[in-house]
Amino acid sequence: MPLRVGAATDVGLKRSQNEDRFAIWNAEGAQAATRGVLLVVADGMGGAQAGEVASQLAVECVLKTYGEGANSILDDLEHAVETANHVIHEHSLAHPELRGMGTTCTAVVVRGNEAYFAHVGDSRAYRVRQGGIEQLTADHSLVAQLVEHRHLTPEQAKVDPRRNVVTRSVGVGSEVDVDAAAVDDPLQQGDTLVICSDGLHTLVEDREIAQLASGADVRVACDQLIALANERGGHDNITVVIGRLEP
Repeated sequence: MPLRVGAATDVGLKRSQNEDRFAIWNAEGAQAATRGVLLVVADGMGGAQAGEVASQLAVECVLKTYGEGANSILDDLEHAVETANHVIHEHSLAHPELRGMGTTCTAVVVRGNEAYFAHVGDSRAYRVRQGGIEQLTADHSLVAQLVEHRHLTPEQAKVDPRRNVVTRSVGVGSEVDVDAAAVDDPLQQGDTLVICSDGLHTLVEDREIAQLASGADVRVACDQLIALANERGGHDNITVVIGRLEP
């Protein structure tokens, strides 16, 4: 079953530059049947141009490392994010003006009806199926911890001034703890995967993401989701990648 993919990114209405990056890699030749399609979203942080550098290094490194991998999909995907962490951290040490830069990174591989993810930060991966939506990744953020411990409601977390504080990121430290797993339930025909930065999911409800992501044209769906986030203030960069399993 082929994967139809659409993607879009936007600077939003409040920021002067876009620190989000995305990438799509389709295996070719002998790798096509074994490596699948790789979708990556990274949301950089660090001020000045550091966030842009971190997110760009992340997507480039994840694509290169995963594409050169020879182990299992999950092992190679996790290793790709760990490698990106090392590359970004070393780059920041070599360039003092970039010290402390980091990025979120959410990478998903789809091979047939199998899906795998490696994830750090508060970007998200969702699966939309028959109008319902399931968040596949867990947010590594302060407000997510506060919600988990019932100090905030999910609604309060969306407007809390600490919502941009991440508790885990790629590149800030010499090592990083990566959430990596196979999606337990096999994908079905018509399932839609959505990978997005927090510029989308803090302004657009999950049910709205499900509704718009289910549109016939996945690229149009990306544009519609970004437009809705901008209608609600567009306080951050907004990036969306959508992949749908076609018959």
